[in-house]
Amino acid sequence: MAKEIVYANYQQEPIDIKGRLYSEFKTYVDLPKEKIVKIASYCDTADTGDDFLCNIIYADCKDSAYILDVIYTKEAMEITEPLVAEAYKKFNVNVADIESNNGGRAFARNIERITRDKGNYKTVVKWFHQSGNKIARILSNSAWVNNNIYMPIDWKNKWSEFAKDIISYQKEGKNKHDDGPDALTGVAEKIINRNEMRTIDRNSLGIR
Repeated sequence: MAKEIVYANYQQEPIDIKGRLYSEFKTYVDLPKEKIVKIASYCDTADTGDDFLCNIIYADCKDSAYILDVIYTKEAMEITEPLVAEAYKKFNVNVADIESNNGGRAFARNIERITRDKGNYKTVVKWFHQSGNKIARILSNSAWVNNNIYMPIDWKNKWSEFAKDIISYQKEGKNKHDDGPDALTGVAEKIINRNEMRTIDRNSLGIR
C-alpha cells in the first residue's frame, strides 16, 4: 500500500497528492562509491518546541546527493547533541554544516565538543547564519532536490515521520512542518553553491 494512502487511512492525515511539492524521489540500493566527493551533514536545529531537529547525512557526489542517515526528532538538545555527534562518527562525516539561527550556534559548539570527546577528529563542524526566506528557498530548489537527491530504497519506512512531512509538503497553503524540506533544501544549496563557485573560479582563470 502506498505511503500516501497509509497516512490518509490510518493516521487521518489526508494528503493532497495533486498539490504536493515533491514527486516520487529517486532511490538507490548501492552507493556510487567512485563518485563520492565527501561525506557531509546538514543540520537544521529546532526553532520552537513544535519544530523538529533535522540532521541529514549524505554522500556528496558532485552533482547529486545520496542520503545516508536522517535524525528527525523533537527531543531536547541534551538528547539530540550526543545522537548527532555519534552519527558523525558512525558515518565518517567530513564536514558538518549547522544552521546557527535560534540557538544553533550553542548547539554546534556542543556538538563539536562532544564529537572531539568521542575521539572523532575527522569531522569539521561549521555553523552559519541562514538568512534566506525559508519558503522561497524550498520552492526555488524543489526541482533540484527531486531530480538530484537519492533516497535509500526503504527510506519511507526507515524515517517514517520525516518521509511523511516530505511527501505531504504542499506547494501552496500552510504546511504543518517544513523542517524536512528545509534541511533537504540546505543539502541542495551546499552542492549548488559549491559547484557555482568552482565555475566562477575556472572562468576567472580562463579555463573552459
